[in-house]
Amino acid sequence: MSLSSLYRFALRLKGRGHFLSPKEVSFLKSLLQRFSEEEVKKTLERCFSELIPPDEREKSSLLRCKKLFEKNRKGGVYFNPRRVEGNSLEEVLRRLEPGARKKLLAELKERLRAAGLEPTEENARAILRFLLRKYL
Repeated sequence: MSLSSLYRFALRLKGRGHFLSPKEVSFLKSLLQRFSEEEVKKTLERCFSELIPPDEREKSSLLRCKKLFEKNRKGGVYFNPRRVEGNSLEEVLRRLEPGARKKLLAELKERLRAAGLEPTEENARAILRFLLRKYL
């Protein structure tokens, strides 16, 4: 189990290349004591793809992913145990009520514009995964 490779992985996920806070480093150390390196990487990647919006990734702490590592967690504000898979996004959008679908798409456009992201399919899917938790 290597802290340095996990450190580099976390920096790559966050999208900035300088450092992690001391609290984040101690969080990574405690995770390595409880889980394997591959399991930690997989869960952190899932956290950054599903729970943290793309425009907040650089500013977000790794501690926001702490709830995914806790056992028997009942849920939280942003955590919905039902995963929204990439291929089923269209199905989920179709199941939403028309009013909720309009609100969701309006919020998606607003977040893309506010983040300064190009409206590509990849960026839209990343933000949709995060927003759908709010509307499901």
